[in-house]
Amino acid sequence: KAMEMSDYETAYSYFDSGISFLRKKHWQQHYALSLELYSLAAKCALTNGDHTSLKFLIAEVVAKAHFFDDKLDVLYFETCALAYSSRLAESIEKGLDILSKLGIE
Repeated sequence: KAMEMSDYETAYSYFDSGISFLRKKHWQQHYALSLELYSLAAKCALTNGDHTSLKFLIAEVVAKAHFFDDKLDVLYFETCALAYSSRLAESIEKGLDILSKLGIE
């Protein structure tokens, strides 16, 4: 609900709290919930300009996601963060790499 009201700082704190309640093997036992919490927290971190949290969340999803499609949201957020940081060449390269892995040339 906080995200719907564009209160991404509050939304991030909710997702971060949810992540903190997950047990050690949450990626194996609660995969869908873990993926959703981390992905939504990453979206909020991007919107809030919290690059440190964003990098951590992206790395976690990329390392733990079972399928490439499950990584797409956070990879998009990473591409956006690069572009917002005036690292356009890296953003474009990342985007092209993602498209290539999707079979789009």
